[in-house]
Amino acid sequence: MRDAFGEALDRMARREELERLKAEAAANKRTSVAAEVAEAVRRVVEHHPDTTVTVAVESAGASTAFLVGWANDAVSISPGPVKDAAAQLAELIRQDPTLLAPDQE
Repeated sequence: MRDAFGEALDRMARREELERLKAEAAANKRTSVAAEVAEAVRRVVEHHPDTTVTVAVESAGASTAFLVGWANDAVSISPGPVKDAAAQLAELIRQDPTLLAPDQE
């Protein structure tokens, strides 16, 4: 069992993460969707110890990825895996090989 100081630090970290997500939501409506999804997933994960969920939210052409899981006996939200540009380009070409074809004028 964690001591009261450790639990207070965990609560403070979660609060700061939610405040960061809310600030991003105020700056960008698309992030608001991600913040709502993150909070909903966090509530579900709280009821299932030792569970980690990877979430990717795509809205209006923007993509946000994050992980929701247990860390130090508390549920946390952290940035998810980020695809690098080369991997994204390779996936686009795999889906549509005509992207490599010369322009037809």
